Amino acid sequence: MSQKNIDNLSLDLEELKRLADMAQRAHVQQLLSIDIRKIETDIQFQKDQLKEKEHSSETPKPPASLPGDCKRYRVELKEYAWDQSDKFIKIFVTINDVQQLPEENVNVEFTSNSFNLLIGNLNNKDYVFVVKNLLNEIDTVKSYRKVKSDMVAIYLAKVKPTKWAHLTVTAKRLQDMKEDRMSGEKSDATDPSAGLMKMMQQLYDSGDAETKRMINKAWHESQNKKSELEGATNLN
Repeated sequence: MSQKNIDNLSLDLEELKRLADMAQRAHVQQLLSIDIRKIETDIQFQKDQLKEKEHSSETPKPPASLPGDCKRYRVELKEYAWDQSDKFIKIFVTINDVQQLPEENVNVEFTSNSFNLLIGNLNNKDYVFVVKNLLNEIDTVKSYRKVKSDMVAIYLAKVKPTKWAHLTVTAKRLQDMKEDRMSGEKSDATDPSAGLMKMMQQLYDSGDAETKRMINKAWHESQNKKSELEGATNLN
């Protein structure tokens, strides 16, 4: 990461914006819009990386590890199940042997629309499970967690006793987009790919940093696959 890379990306961004202003076809505008947002994300990512690099160069290095010290790896948990009652959203995260840890090694931080589970030093590993953008607001004071056999149960106290159709806002938006695409719009009838492009753009615009990275990755993979197929066709 360097300032030169950021400057070059900024020039590319300006050029793409000029092309977007000139574009007449809606499909082309959508393609350019996705590329513009991708470069904007790349610029911000490289700026953050550059700041971290500058900060790390100024921070003194920690002393060498003593004999017998063991470096712990952080593992991001992704699998979970959830259920609900009138008062609580219940999250169940499976993690083997978690009941063997001291109580203080299993912590959950709650905000009004998110929670962060951190399990420290379990078999020389730290485990983290984060959920952001909850569908509705929760009561952080009444929310809590329980350690069970090979499981952590997290209880999110509802502010209002309403039934949640989804756990997060992102999950709701994905479902809404799928339903919109299934219903079909006239503009999509002549161009089957237009509906998918529209859905990706909407998700990109509303998503967090991780969602944007996933869409960028999927977009590049699809473009590379398309190029490979076109190359194979030309050879034939």
